[in-house]
Amino acid sequence: MEKLTEITTFKQIKAIIEPIAVDKFCINKYQNDEGQCCFLGHIQKHISGKANNQGNGFGARQLTQRFILDKHNIFSDGAKVNNSTVVNGYIEPVIKDRLMHMIEDGIKWEESKLTT
Repeated sequence: MEKLTEITTFKQIKAIIEPIAVDKFCINKYQNDEGQCCFLGHIQKHISGKANNQGNGFGARQLTQRFILDKHNIFSDGAKVNNSTVVNGYIEPVIKDRLMHMIEDGIKWEESKLTT
């Protein structure tokens, strides 16, 4: 399998995020002292080996931003879904649950774009 270097689909995001344990997520930091990461930190760590705030999740921030703007008509992104419970519909109290909700909606959104 070819090494992933850029995020272009929600299915790629799901493949990275879904296997990560619920207790491995944190808010407001790419990675904390306990080794927990935010949404973008996990993606960056998966692709580059480092969870640092020097990037945008290899395209994940932009992809989630386009999706949320198109689907919900608000300017937000996956990082905000990770960090809060205020993004339209993604209000689950557990970080991973609201991320997976957004990811599943993102997959449906991508599939709907293929049929239109």
